Amino acid sequence: MDVKTIILGFLSYGEMSGYDIKQAFSNSISFFYDASFGAIYPALRKLEEEGLVTKQEVIQSGKPNKILYQITAQGREAFQQEIQTPILPPVLRSDMLVKIFFGKSRTPEEQKAMLESCLHLQRQMLQESRESFQKLEQQFDEYQRFCWEYTIHHLETTISFLEQKMPSLVKEPAFSVSV
Repeated sequence: MDVKTIILGFLSYGEMSGYDIKQAFSNSISFFYDASFGAIYPALRKLEEEGLVTKQEVIQSGKPNKILYQITAQGREAFQQEIQTPILPPVLRSDMLVKIFFGKSRTPEEQKAMLESCLHLQRQMLQESRESFQKLEQQFDEYQRFCWEYTIHHLETTISFLEQKMPSLVKEPAFSVSV
């Protein structure tokens, strides 16, 4: 699914600014799909050109005007059509896994530090996800709750797997006695 379709999904809940849309990405689906302002604003322009959203400028005193976007009937129809398409296999891009894949090119000390860093990052992400889930869970429907629980389960499983496999990956040099 592309950024434009996800934006239409967020706008189906109500009008939003570009900033609100970025917050929606960050606070709801960023574990499995994130988008920068550099992707959001061009997508909004394209959606407007296609007649799938409209925008309204809200005059604000003492601060810049706010642009609010609304989904059109045509946008709702396009969103419904897109979410009915077959599910594609996930595309996994992981900086962590790429670095582990090439771990043999590091010294044992570097390998250990890298794996500990991976474990630390996963634990940090789990803690942040649990905290966000607790703050936001009252707002979720059962499908959104499923996605958050999936995220937390995935992180827990990754941590467990790293803890299990780290000893076999970190090769301590054999102890030798000088004579």
